[in-house]
Amino acid sequence: MRRRLRLVVALATLATGLGFIPQAPAGRAATPTSFTFGAAGDMGVSSAAAATLGNIHRVAPDFFLHLGDFSYGGTVPGAGNTPADWCNFVKTKASLPTNYPYELVSGGHASQATKGQDGPLESYTACLPDQLHSTIAPGSEYGKDYYFDYPAGAPLTRVFMIAAGETFANGGTPDSYTAGSPNAAWLSTTIDDARAHNIPWIVVGMAFNCVTAGQKHCEISSDLFDLLIQKHVDLVLQGHEHGYERSGQFALSPGPCPAIPISSPTGTPSYSAACMADNGSSGHYAKGVGPVVVIAGTAGIALRPMNAPGTPDAPEAPYFAKLMGGTDPDANHGFMQYTVTASQISATFVSDNDGRAPFTDSFTIDGPAGTGPGSPSPAPGTGPGSPGTGGSPAAPSSTTPGGAGAGAPPATGYWMLGSQGHVYGFGAAGDHGNAEGHLTPGGRAAHLEPTPSGNGYWIVDSAGHVVATGDADRLGDVPAGRLAPGESVTSLSATPTGQGYWLFTSKGRVLTFGDAVHYGDMSGTTLNGPVLGSIPTPTGRGYYMVASDGGIFAFGDAVFHGSMGATKLNQPVQSLVPTAGGAGYWLVASDGGIFAFGDAVFHGSMGATKLNKPVVGMVRYADGYLMVGADGGIFDFSTSPFLGSLGANPPAAPIVSVAALSR
Repeated sequence: MRRRLRLVVALATLATGLGFIPQAPAGRAATPTSFTFGAAGDMGVSSAAAATLGNIHRVAPDFFLHLGDFSYGGTVPGAGNTPADWCNFVKTKASLPTNYPYELVSGGHASQATKGQDGPLESYTACLPDQLHSTIAPGSEYGKDYYFDYPAGAPLTRVFMIAAGETFANGGTPDSYTAGSPNAAWLSTTIDDARAHNIPWIVVGMAFNCVTAGQKHCEISSDLFDLLIQKHVDLVLQGHEHGYERSGQFALSPGPCPAIPISSPTGTPSYSAACMADNGSSGHYAKGVGPVVVIAGTAGIALRPMNAPGTPDAPEAPYFAKLMGGTDPDANHGFMQYTVTASQISATFVSDNDGRAPFTDSFTIDGPAGTGPGSPSPAPGTGPGSPGTGGSPAAPSSTTPGGAGAGAPPATGYWMLGSQGHVYGFGAAGDHGNAEGHLTPGGRAAHLEPTPSGNGYWIVDSAGHVVATGDADRLGDVPAGRLAPGESVTSLSATPTGQGYWLFTSKGRVLTFGDAVHYGDMSGTTLNGPVLGSIPTPTGRGYYMVASDGGIFAFGDAVFHGSMGATKLNQPVQSLVPTAGGAGYWLVASDGGIFAFGDAVFHGSMGATKLNKPVVGMVRYADGYLMVGADGGIFDFSTSPFLGSLGANPPAAPIVSVAALSR
């Protein structure tokens, strides 16, 4: 074996490298052939809002997309007017199960209104958080710009939620999707990635509008609307207008309709029949022709007129096959329900039946009958500003769309985690988002743990708050007040199923979540040094903890093969890594010294070399192991090709964790 020195990262642990088979989340079919979801915006706290929520409970869609504008600052009957009051109103009136995916995107009353406003977006996303392990756009956050694939294991749809056109005057930066903007590049390449992975349907949700027969001008920018048409997005879902509008299918062509015409200086679109491929009158559309726009600002707030004579937007009415507003006899609140299969989207309006006359609308988009679900994929790299790169070296992919094919070599790669929650991926280690802006105030990122599939990961901070990305399930945090003074969470380890995890603390305490079993801990024992690393056995029926003095604590089926607890060390031990079969393990110290026990083979160390920064961890990697330094430098003792490091350009925040991909 040739020895190669590489520079890299962090407090380390490994779980994906143990070769466990990924399983579908509990309660979800492994290969679902259809699902339903609901969508609407503009709710408030009225009796109509309560009726809409009651119908969500009755219909029971798999998830719900709230398309902007939440409480309008209204007082919940019998409660208050805080965001938490409104969230509780939603959960109670809809009888939402715990962890139900009621997914939010900002609206104008959160981002820029001066009266009747919702309040800070983050107050709503805190009480109705993401439950679908969404991938966040670069520099954004949940509730602004993100996407998820559904179902995760065999996706039929990629759903985007974006805050396009919102200025965030009450905090934050404008959310621009104009041509050439980073957001537009992210959206375009991520749509392309969904196509590359054969995901049948693309749905884009937002609050603001462009083409509308109500009162609004093109607030999202004509550049974005044209992009959605050019990309043949299937559905564009919006709120903001307090009514219902369903369009025909939009299509651009070089001659008659190179772009949707926009009047200057009002920014109001004008009608062009050349921009319509299908006027939608039949209610049956063909997949791939162009997007259908559905505006449903009908979740509970008072409805406004649509297609009012003499208004600037009235000339846009021919773009729409169906309109309903506050002055119409059939003005009803409600939401849209969508049923998705690999070859069809069918939609129907679920009415609250609170109008003078009933309102109904339904339509279908039909695709090829032989279409199947797509393959799950990591978040794609999207060039400058792509999630998780942070200016680090690009992460070359060694996987084909959907993962390696039969007979292909295992995909390899590794992730590094910075102390502020930034994630850096190398090789086939996909970018599933990071924890920047989501750490406990005053806390620091402590550890990154991949899911068994490698299509997601957990990030835990020193206070025990867990951020779940990709296909990782967020199963809970350390309860408030549970940690003793001076005690911190140092690592997270996943169970073989991915449906549970252990949190380990510096005092040797073990907390279990999901299907993780408690096999014992050291919380009642005075330790010579803090526990810095922990990892389960290959079976998941036990785990090891290692303290800074080299002491090893084995629980469950973990076998003790020796330790350094009785030996004076030059530097503290940082982590323990079991061998693939579990019959041995390596310890690594911060000076790069390696100690091998059981069947662990010594491949080399850095103990005799002066390092720029201390080693903070190690992972089993390919046929050996790699160590990582706080500067992102890598010391690779394997025959696997070098995939990159941060050693030549250390990040401002030190690296604290490394994890390996092996699938």
